[in-house]
Amino acid sequence: MARPLIVRTLLGIGAIASMLSMHDAHATAAFSRQTGEPCATCHMQGYGPWLTDYGTKFKLDGYVAGDAAKVPTLLNNFSAEIVASVTNVASKVPSGVLPSTSVFQPNARTNVVNDWNSLYYTGRVMDKVGAYLQLQFNPMTGRNIMLSMADLRYADHATLDGKNVQWGVTANNAPTMSDTWMTSYAWMYPYTTSQVAPQPTAKPWLQTLMSNANTVGMTAYTKYDNKYYLEAGGYTSQASNMANGLGTLNGAVGASNGASAYGGLLVGGAGYWRAYMEHLLGDFGKLMVGTFGLAGNVAPSYNASGPTNYITEFNFDTNYSYMFDKENMIMLMTRYTRDGMTMSGSKQLGYAANASNNLNQIMAMAMYTYQQTYTLSFMWQDTWGSNDLCLYNGGCAAYKQGVAAVTGSANGSPNSNAFLTEIDYVPFGKGNFAADPYMNLRFSLQYWAYTTFNGGGNNYDGGGRSAAANNTTYFVTNINF
Repeated sequence: MARPLIVRTLLGIGAIASMLSMHDAHATAAFSRQTGEPCATCHMQGYGPWLTDYGTKFKLDGYVAGDAAKVPTLLNNFSAEIVASVTNVASKVPSGVLPSTSVFQPNARTNVVNDWNSLYYTGRVMDKVGAYLQLQFNPMTGRNIMLSMADLRYADHATLDGKNVQWGVTANNAPTMSDTWMTSYAWMYPYTTSQVAPQPTAKPWLQTLMSNANTVGMTAYTKYDNKYYLEAGGYTSQASNMANGLGTLNGAVGASNGASAYGGLLVGGAGYWRAYMEHLLGDFGKLMVGTFGLAGNVAPSYNASGPTNYITEFNFDTNYSYMFDKENMIMLMTRYTRDGMTMSGSKQLGYAANASNNLNQIMAMAMYTYQQTYTLSFMWQDTWGSNDLCLYNGGCAAYKQGVAAVTGSANGSPNSNAFLTEIDYVPFGKGNFAADPYMNLRFSLQYWAYTTFNGGGNNYDGGGRSAAANNTTYFVTNINF
């Protein structure tokens, strides 16, 4: 197949992916069947997404390695996932704050829900071309069906000065979907979070794009000598009439989502970059230091001919991993995010009070894993930035009507501070269970503790709610087969 046709195919898949929104994703049983290896060969914890060196190479090579043929070829690329959870919030969430569906009951501290179900097509499509496609059935959003994650790539190898060079082109539906580290938003820790617990209003731009903006893009990447990685490309949004027709989360022209910090349409494309360096520390593990980000114009009214904002996000991340022996390993990772927002369009439309804003976030995490089965993790996440009474209260018109309970910020501050403790148990995926090529399972228990939420510790919404009222216990089960 000629390369121009491959490029057209990549663009076509990316265009389809751009119509639909993004959610969490994981390793799939199809990869295990294709390679003939247990999940733990690619994933340090037996389920994902923390990649081993083999797993990183497998992804950068385009998901094409292996030919184990565990099931008929027609079925080998397919797998499915079921995700169900129990969420307990310290204080009840009133009606109207979160979407009320048949599986979520407002005014209840505890909710048992089927978070989502997914059908995957992953692995080799043809020589040097592979795919990661996730079709999601989400009962939490009116039983919508969406292609939530898509990554189609062409990859090859070359030699430079006697050193190996991996290179490729990927079409995907979100910045960081192509990445290989858990500090990036497509694969970020924690892997799954509750959809029925209050979340801080202010989040980094790239994280918001993962869930709210229907993006599509293409990037080219290369990795030299298994150490130095560089990726660059661009992303854009789908047309507004497409968004209206599909009922996607960005909404129509003038929709209230434009009142969020980043809601709206990418205008003229946004430039994306990713670079990192890996360094082996002898007997003392491996260190990665990197950066990634996005910069572009956003029309907050979802109208490309309307006024725009200009947003730039810089991320700086590090990852350190060390294996004491074959059974004990640790990982430490950090990420600092800086968003610069020129809010000309939002201020003109009454969505923001300031002509410019900034948002910062730092995340630090420590993880210990035993036998690729049991994991204990601790995370601290702090978000801070400039105050804007309109931007963090749904727009100036909404703010004049009063600060919203739970989700509002009485002082217009985006500041939030959270601590997370998580325990994970992955019984399968190590090659010692008969169903390993066909099924995997993970149980996770999280506890979120907030000291600051939407700008305050006590009475942050002006209605008497404290940050600690949003403390959340979340138990989730992921089954992939």
